[in-house]
Amino acid sequence: MKFKTDFRLLAPSLLLLVLGLVVPLFFSSSFHLRIAMLILVYSILGFSFNLLFGLAGQLSLGQPGFFAIGGYSIAMLQTNLNWPIYFAFPTALVICALAALLIGLPLLRMRSHYLAMATLMFGLIIEGLALRWFSFTGGSAGVVVPILHFGDWQLTKSSLYYFVLVVAVLAFLVHAFLISTFAGRAFHAIRSDETAARSLGIAVTSYKLRLFILSAVFSGLAGVMCGLVTRQVDPSYSAININISLLTLAVVGGMRSKIGPILGAVVVIILPQLLTSLHQFEPILYGIILLGFLIFLPRGLAGFIERRPTKAPPVVDPVGGADSNKFELPSAKVQEVGHGR
Repeated sequence: MKFKTDFRLLAPSLLLLVLGLVVPLFFSSSFHLRIAMLILVYSILGFSFNLLFGLAGQLSLGQPGFFAIGGYSIAMLQTNLNWPIYFAFPTALVICALAALLIGLPLLRMRSHYLAMATLMFGLIIEGLALRWFSFTGGSAGVVVPILHFGDWQLTKSSLYYFVLVVAVLAFLVHAFLISTFAGRAFHAIRSDETAARSLGIAVTSYKLRLFILSAVFSGLAGVMCGLVTRQVDPSYSAININISLLTLAVVGGMRSKIGPILGAVVVIILPQLLTSLHQFEPILYGIILLGFLIFLPRGLAGFIERRPTKAPPVVDPVGGADSNKFELPSAKVQEVGHGR
């Protein structure tokens, strides 16, 4: 049973890794590699939203804030402090975790739309600081992120793609593992009914805070990766458009699914590229397609893929049990018993 569980956990990760490894063989241009890396970045960002909202039911709209914090941290630690990437990388994630701890303690007392509005305000505050604190963040121009290098080895576009791919696969493993463990079942109980979860001995506040911090780290990780890919961090990292993309990603990919964020990221990144030739009709068709997902695929692409055909229940004989091959009438059975006496 343990081997079967481990295989179910590792199989999607191996499939993602294999598919990612063959992408440069067919799409080797800088543009296509950039699109592929953005898909991986948004997949990581989707993991954060899926854990917090899909798994635990905590509607947080503060992911863009942590996304921006991760991007600005990796940029400033390298440009202002001249830190190498192997110091700046984990430090940026620690900064996101500390920021989540700081705001999570008071905000997680709220629920539903109150939590959504409070976390949305946090994202808007980060955007305002990034836009108006010109001496620190560079204002609307943002901050340039140095080319990723380890010592004297400077990563090329293809090498950077493989680096982002490995990080995305590791993030997927953590995301899938958390969903499959006892913690995932505890978060599911919290999403269903917090009062009932407390009665079962689940430390609701502690679990929610830990998941909020982990979700912030995932968002910050996506921001770090996006900064390394685009080599530019600006206030658009915390803009409301990121939340719109996240919600679209969740609707299209499917919530509470291990592969939903990946499928949603593929559609969110590639679909606008396919519709650019339509010019002014692009947003109209884009909206129609999203409405189609809501109407015909309410559980998203992941729900459609993971759907299994349900078997009809066996015919239960009131006397003979669940053996469907026996169709003796109850009266005949009673007569047999009577003759036996």
